[in-house]
Amino acid sequence: MDPITLEVLGYRMGEVVHTMEHLLFHSGYSPILRESYDGSATILDRNGYVVAGSGAPYHLFPYYYTAQYIIDRFKGEISPGDSFMANDPYHSGNSHVPDMAVVTPVFFDGEIIAYTACIAHKPDLGGLVPGSSSAGAREIFHEGVLFPGVRIWSNDGINRDVEAILRQNSRTPDEVAGDVRAQVGCTQVGAQRIVSLCQEYSAEEICQAFEEWIVISQRRLGDELEKIPDGVGVGTAYLDNDSVDLDRPVKIEVKVTKSGSRISLDFSGSNEIVTGPVNIRPQSTEAGATLVLIGLLDPKIPINDGIRRAVEFINPPGRVTHAVFPAPVNNYYPTMHLVYCSVLKAMDQLTGRVVAPAALGIGGNTIGYVKARNGLPAVQYELQNTSLGGTPSNDGAFGAMAMNQVTPSTSLEILETEYPMRVTRFEPLVDSAGPGEFRGGVGYVREYELLSAAKLSIRMGQFKFGGWGVNGGKGPKTTAKAVLNDGSDTEELLPPLQTRDLPSGTRFAIKMSGGGGYGNPYKRDPQRVLLDVTNGYVSVEAAVEDYGVAINRDSMTVDDEKTLELRSNKTKERG
Repeated sequence: MDPITLEVLGYRMGEVVHTMEHLLFHSGYSPILRESYDGSATILDRNGYVVAGSGAPYHLFPYYYTAQYIIDRFKGEISPGDSFMANDPYHSGNSHVPDMAVVTPVFFDGEIIAYTACIAHKPDLGGLVPGSSSAGAREIFHEGVLFPGVRIWSNDGINRDVEAILRQNSRTPDEVAGDVRAQVGCTQVGAQRIVSLCQEYSAEEICQAFEEWIVISQRRLGDELEKIPDGVGVGTAYLDNDSVDLDRPVKIEVKVTKSGSRISLDFSGSNEIVTGPVNIRPQSTEAGATLVLIGLLDPKIPINDGIRRAVEFINPPGRVTHAVFPAPVNNYYPTMHLVYCSVLKAMDQLTGRVVAPAALGIGGNTIGYVKARNGLPAVQYELQNTSLGGTPSNDGAFGAMAMNQVTPSTSLEILETEYPMRVTRFEPLVDSAGPGEFRGGVGYVREYELLSAAKLSIRMGQFKFGGWGVNGGKGPKTTAKAVLNDGSDTEELLPPLQTRDLPSGTRFAIKMSGGGGYGNPYKRDPQRVLLDVTNGYVSVEAAVEDYGVAINRDSMTVDDEKTLELRSNKTKERG
């Protein structure tokens, strides 16, 4: 295809997926979808390979698994107007049960030429606890109702039997049913837009553009790999535990082998599968790993199945990175984040390109209420965003997830309007960021006061093993924490995975760590250290200890002479 037409069609495909994403977020019912944007949309070719996508980046690679399953399951039984729904992580590409996928075939002249699809997180799909994702899950059946792939929509409209089953198995039936209809609607609109493109150009040209965009991504990643030396790198990190064997850390290890335009990622050294819900399926492992490759080598490479063609994954079944049925997988994100961090470590050994890791302890928490502000049962499902690590040219961003910077925290106004609670604190934590020439993003405290009894489920990661710095930077001094009644006589520290029944009046606080630092902290501009002190990010004491910057408390200015002396002495100590 001539390059101008191909480029134009690339932008037109982008327009389609962005339109789908916009419709999804603006017609969804639940706050986790309409406020936190925990969803995505994509176009796949007629063979079920991802061509283009928008939304949560780590959703985009796993769509392949969902499409392959739907195509195989309904072979010869797919009609125009159909939409299919799946959420079983052992059949579909979603990472855990609450992530519901919807796939819609695109017909033109009686033949399937493409598929449109979306994934959206549901506030509750049954299971042991409100929000479905329980620390007590010991098998996938504990984590909510499983749809292995069903026809949810046809030319006759919604499949009311399936919708009835869905509603009957949710504590928030109206929100879940509304979100699913939003998913069907956005994929149907996406299908209509692709048909319009076929009418404007031709089906042959559109299908050719799909294949060429996939090949372009494969070639561009291969070209970038060619530029770095062949070699091997190893990255290792640890989760605190699996919530069952509390004294046993869970190891994530990757061996990266680069040769020519190919790269292999071997997870054979990772922990064997565990009892608790921190295992992940291969789609999550692959998503976390490939996002590192794109981010380090060329962030402008289109995310599609061309990436998969350039990467070999060695991920034996029975590892924590390759859960086998019926192992629980609901707390997948902290584990997937460690996969990301471990691959980042290994790639640093090959490329010398690295950013400091985002704050560890990442996850999501749910609070279930018998009666919300509207008088109905409700589930407050929140993503606990972290802050990013320092880079070679910038401090880490505040309150942004690695791998998923597009999902914001739910606004306080929405929380207090919809749920019987109030937010009593949401502010940065002093000295929580990893020091560096470019420091990590600052950690924060977010505290809730419950105005009715509720069931809390904590689903987080590392409260024991903290982050690290790179290229002379340091890791944060503190790790993440979950605290009941912070600062009172009844204060209690909670583990990263637990479910608790809480009475009205309880205060629950999340204290997030900061990101890791990049580069020698003693090279940080003293004026930037002063600004951090002024903003409450760094204490005067830490300015001296971590950065060698002396600050006059009375005038709030840098003492240049004392700073020079501090930094000179530190250099002599190192020498």
